[in-house]
Amino acid sequence: MIRIHRGVEPAELAAARATELQRVQTIAATRRPVQEDLGRKYEIAHQALWNAQRYKCCYCESREQSKRNDVEHFRPKARADRRPGISVDHGYWWLTWTWENLLFSCRNCNQAPAKLDKFPLAEGSAVLLVGQHPPGQERPLLIDPATESGIEHIQFVRMPHGPTTTGKWYPRPRNGSRKGAVTIKVCMLDRPDLLDLYGDYVERNVKPRTDDIRTALQEGRIADARREWSRALLTLLNPRQEYVGLSHDALDHFIPTVVRKRHQLELRLP
Repeated sequence: MIRIHRGVEPAELAAARATELQRVQTIAATRRPVQEDLGRKYEIAHQALWNAQRYKCCYCESREQSKRNDVEHFRPKARADRRPGISVDHGYWWLTWTWENLLFSCRNCNQAPAKLDKFPLAEGSAVLLVGQHPPGQERPLLIDPATESGIEHIQFVRMPHGPTTTGKWYPRPRNGSRKGAVTIKVCMLDRPDLLDLYGDYVERNVKPRTDDIRTALQEGRIADARREWSRALLTLLNPRQEYVGLSHDALDHFIPTVVRKRHQLELRLP
């Protein structure tokens, strides 16, 4: 997971918010709004979010088609499961059409049994009041890809399966990050199909490059190794690529820190 940049809010979304928010505020004056009250006009933002995120899910970084995938509400709109920190479960309905609350997500990360209406808060948080804008006194335990890089909280670790197998890459909390642990669990970033995709991606895209770099270093072709390293960074850590966070950690695994320092190979955060 890497940080995404939404860009400029579509004018159509601002217009929809002006009318829809007023409509639902009238409902909220007498009862708690439910899913059916909120409509789907926020989907006006779908294409803009898909383009801004380079056609990738904001959580798992898989490249996805625009259709049949979701406009995700980081703070759930109709109901919010805030456990373990908070037991109240009303949603953030007034943020339904707010650009800063919207993301593009694949259904495997966003729908049940994954995120859906889960929005864990840390103990001691104070839930936003109706109409209040984030963050207030809330302390989300879920990584917001629009405000922080998941690489700071999630590390991909290679787990070998045996002497003749390539092993799989598992997301783990980096340095014990609670946000990393919660995000992996909530979005199911370690589901079996993703683990297969992670492993295949590394074998096809990362390992051949690092093999070439290691060979050049072993043969004393330091200048060639540095050139190949720069090309690998430009390609694998390009935000348009799938699994940038995974590539970052795979590069670190195959060309470890001690080797990079010796040969002045810098591994930057994307």
